[in-house]
Amino acid sequence: MRILAFSDLHGDGFLAASDLIDRHHPEWVVCCGDMLPDFNQRPANLRLLAQQEFWRDHRHLLTRQGVVSTLILGNHELPGFRYPGMQSLPEGFSDKVVRLEGIPGDSGPFSFAQGMSEAELEEELKEQLAKVANPQVFLSHAPPYGSRDLTLRGNHIGHRPLFRYLHGREWPHSLIFCGHVHQSFGFEEVGATTILNVATGYALVEWEETQIHVLEMARLVENPNFWDSP
Repeated sequence: MRILAFSDLHGDGFLAASDLIDRHHPEWVVCCGDMLPDFNQRPANLRLLAQQEFWRDHRHLLTRQGVVSTLILGNHELPGFRYPGMQSLPEGFSDKVVRLEGIPGDSGPFSFAQGMSEAELEEELKEQLAKVANPQVFLSHAPPYGSRDLTLRGNHIGHRPLFRYLHGREWPHSLIFCGHVHQSFGFEEVGATTILNVATGYALVEWEETQIHVLEMARLVENPNFWDSP
């Protein structure tokens, strides 16, 4: 399975992302949230409409006939946002994939953070695991705590329940796509778990039941002034 994953483009880099899809011909395109502008400059009652219109006009850049595209939401997608046509999973993956859209409440003091308490994050994870008992792929907007989640201030702001789940299973063979923490773009392996933070960029991966190969990874949105909290 060839997978092309994106996160935290914030409305930028869509043409480059589209070119990557055409170049690499993935079977699965994954978007891990914060793909949209939040339109803070618009009146509050028009921001959601602006996001919906932006997605209507641009989502074709991330979709192709015959390719499965999946979008999970980040903290910049406003409550009530809907994303038609991008909720499906590849055939045979319904019992392999966990989706986590919540972010920790300590991610930062910004109004758009929409952080959740640890109990809420735990409940979201439990609900997903009730559907997928033995996941092999995690789509999470936030990284697991302690891995690819370090801010410029040196703080870890990752997903603690996800960390506990993985740590408690001695970091099993699994693939985690995430974003959110712009400063920690990159990938690492913990035990048999491969964690890819693709915030502001992309990763091209070959996934098999027994092997994971990261073929390519780079930023698409370059900005030297990343906020300390994404």
